[in-house]
Amino acid sequence: MSQLTESPNRLNEQPSIPQEEIIDKSQKQSTSSPDKENSQELFRLQKQQFLQKMTQDNSSRRQKKTIGDIKEVLNVNKQIVNFGLVIPGNICEDDIQFQNLSNETVIIGIQVICNNTEFDDLDEYVYSARKLNGYDYNDRFMLACPAQKQFSMKIALKVPNVKEQKGLFGTILITASYSNHQKIQGQISAQIQSQITIPSIECPKTLMNSVYNLPVIQMAFKLGKKLDCKIPFRNNSPIGLPLEMEFLNKNDNEILINPPTLSVQGNSQFLVTIYIKSKQEQIIKNVLIVKVKNSNVHFSYPFIIKIY
Repeated sequence: MSQLTESPNRLNEQPSIPQEEIIDKSQKQSTSSPDKENSQELFRLQKQQFLQKMTQDNSSRRQKKTIGDIKEVLNVNKQIVNFGLVIPGNICEDDIQFQNLSNETVIIGIQVICNNTEFDDLDEYVYSARKLNGYDYNDRFMLACPAQKQFSMKIALKVPNVKEQKGLFGTILITASYSNHQKIQGQISAQIQSQITIPSIECPKTLMNSVYNLPVIQMAFKLGKKLDCKIPFRNNSPIGLPLEMEFLNKNDNEILINPPTLSVQGNSQFLVTIYIKSKQEQIIKNVLIVKVKNSNVHFSYPFIIKIY
């Protein structure tokens, strides 16, 4: 019986754990928790430093790309604006186009300079520019061009009044900056040029008049016959000229000119006809004015018509 009662007691017995081992495990658990927290804090700091460095690097790369060179940001479609042969008083224009190649708004500065310093004191610009939607000519412009957009301007020439052939030279200076006033490195320059030629129109029918001491066209008509006369002229200029004909005394209703306007080719001859309306004997004195359109050039031809 005693053996039967002892058996359950043995089953309920558990092996005992030494007190020192329990204390040691407890200490290990208590020390492992701060190490884990320190590791997480270190990871957080490293991550924060990495993100800051990445942001700085991106900003630096963006800034480096943003500053760049003007030729990487802006395209100009012409390196030279050539007006060719011009005459005094001509007003000429030519287009120039600008394109923003960047993804940001660019402020474009445009300066037009005439390199002929002898014209610095003129009241009007020799070379200038204007917007397409206005006629305000100026030598400096500041214009905003949105990202990936383009716009055009007019480069203008007003030929000064000179009496000799001369070359006119100029420069278009183009600078740029971003809308935050950050300047873009470099500048673009385009050249402007033209050549002044002095027109020459002569009339082979002029004769030196001793009374007036100057060349005069002299004509005579007999009543009862056709009262008109064709007068030859020659354009000795290398360029074609658009011409207007008129009389100095516009109140003289006895004479007409035909054609009143015409265009003549360079180095070529042309004819104009003077018609007489008078049916009585008289002497008509007047001056035929030949004007070159869009210029300050004109020629005068005094004439005397005797009707008998």
